[in-house]
Amino acid sequence: MPKPLTTVLDAISTNKTPPVILIGGSSEFLAEKAFHDIRDAIIAANPNVAVESHEPGAELAAIIDSYRTGSLFGGARLIVVPEVNAFVSAKEIASLFDKSLSEWKSAKTDRKRATSSAKLLHVLGLVAADLEMTDRAIATALGAQLDETLTDMLAFCRASGKKASRGEDDAALLTEAISRGGSPGTILLLRTAEIPKSSSTVELIDRLGAVVSADLTRETFNVALNETISAISAETSARFEATALNRLRQRLGIERMLADKFSKDVPDLRAAAAEAERLATLAGSGGKVTAEMVDREVESVEGGARYEFASLFTEGKVLEALKKLRDLVAQARREDPRTPIDIQYGRFLFPLADEVRQMIAIHSFARARKIDLRGSMQYNRFKDTIADTLGDHLKSLGLVRQRPHPFPLHKKWEATRTQSEPALFRALAAIADLEIKRKSGGLPIDLGMETFLLNRL
Repeated sequence: MPKPLTTVLDAISTNKTPPVILIGGSSEFLAEKAFHDIRDAIIAANPNVAVESHEPGAELAAIIDSYRTGSLFGGARLIVVPEVNAFVSAKEIASLFDKSLSEWKSAKTDRKRATSSAKLLHVLGLVAADLEMTDRAIATALGAQLDETLTDMLAFCRASGKKASRGEDDAALLTEAISRGGSPGTILLLRTAEIPKSSSTVELIDRLGAVVSADLTRETFNVALNETISAISAETSARFEATALNRLRQRLGIERMLADKFSKDVPDLRAAAAEAERLATLAGSGGKVTAEMVDREVESVEGGARYEFASLFTEGKVLEALKKLRDLVAQARREDPRTPIDIQYGRFLFPLADEVRQMIAIHSFARARKIDLRGSMQYNRFKDTIADTLGDHLKSLGLVRQRPHPFPLHKKWEATRTQSEPALFRALAAIADLEIKRKSGGLPIDLGMETFLLNRL
């Protein structure tokens, strides 16, 4: 079972460093931070340790040979391996190949290209292919299209002089080495991508050493972000006001993304941390990061989440919602041109229906508590008096997955003031009618949805 990062750091500080440590997880940012924290802690606990670092894509056989061979001068050694792919099974070939392509397309430096090409070389080993084969033969072995990206990656691999890895044999090689142990005083620090759920190699490392999982989910994102900003604040001696943190989440689109219960996407923690660090640097040691500074310095992310389209509809910004709908459908068609147009449009009916149901629930909430919806309510009063109760009410009805942040909830409350309950029920019935017609071959869904929106003007 993976151990918390703090547990491993405590063991290192008391000179009980595990002989082999594996770090990985769904969050590259958290895994990288944990990797650096553990490496630095080992060096701090033993300043005389000899550090041996290997580049991404290095041959595992050479690393294992070094792990088993003692130093000529004796003493402690730390072998740092920032990229290990020996835990990937043949069933995960397609996923690993797609990840290598994605990393290559986003790479800005040769170091990142070397990391993505190391994944590709490992995939080649899994499918029993090598760089001596033609590009087309390699693409056939991978079951992929031979495009410009794959051609460029193969050319980079050949120019680097590296060869395809030994594939699944790497896992057996690593397992054997860890079972027998390294030379006396040698610590093996490994980093991988996501840690496989069922791997005998991982179980062995967990039993003989330590496995640290740096996973990040939608539910744990806000906690991870707060911890990251607290660390930045401590490092820079700049204080973040609570209003500044809320504003940063809003402008980076984090609130919109987490509020979209149809989405499974996790916000980019690295981007948020980078913005927070930049703001702390601007504030300076002893300074404060304020909401006004966030508004001035951080560009608002418009995003493409379905939640934004639905929220525009809720706020009565019909023309903006119509434009956003067309943009989102156009984007979806570029990414998946084979999906029929009725499905591309139809998927946005559900966020609309949810928004309408939430507004109806706000009406019932206000009526039950004898609150007059016709009068506007100032945000601070709303946040302090009814935001939490209303959020719990929506959650108990199954209309939201988690309690909404007071800011978007207040906007929904204010928008509901302009909509009567009978009108909302008519709108919900119209959306249901559109869904029936979409599936029964009636009015084209694109025309129906745009007509529905324009009728709200």
